[in-house]
Amino acid sequence: MATQTNEGQDRIETMAFEFSVNLKRWLSHKQMKKVVSRNKHEDEPNICHSHDFCDANMALHDVFMKHGMDVTAEGGVTRHGQEWHDVWQLAKRKRFWFRPK
Repeated sequence: MATQTNEGQDRIETMAFEFSVNLKRWLSHKQMKKVVSRNKHEDEPNICHSHDFCDANMALHDVFMKHGMDVTAEGGVTRHGQEWHDVWQLAKRKRFWFRPK
C-alpha cells in the first residue's frame, strides 16, 4: 500500500513539473513572474493567475493526455478530478519551479 501511495505522489509531482514546463513554454518570463507574484498574494486557494495569460487548463490537459488520463472523456472528472486538483496545487506551491532572473 505504501508503494502505491509513493507511486501516486511521484506521478503527481512528475505531472506538476510537466505542467510547469508547459506553462513556462507558453508564457514569457515576465508573465510567469507575474503569475507567481499574483498567486503568492492570492487569498483564494482555488485561484491561479496563470489564467490571466492563457488557458492553463489546456496546459494541464496536455499533461494528463500524455499520461493516458482524459479528463474530458465520460467519467473522466470522476476518475481524474482529484489528481487534477493535486497536480495543480503542487505546481502552485512549487511556484511552477520558476526561477526569476
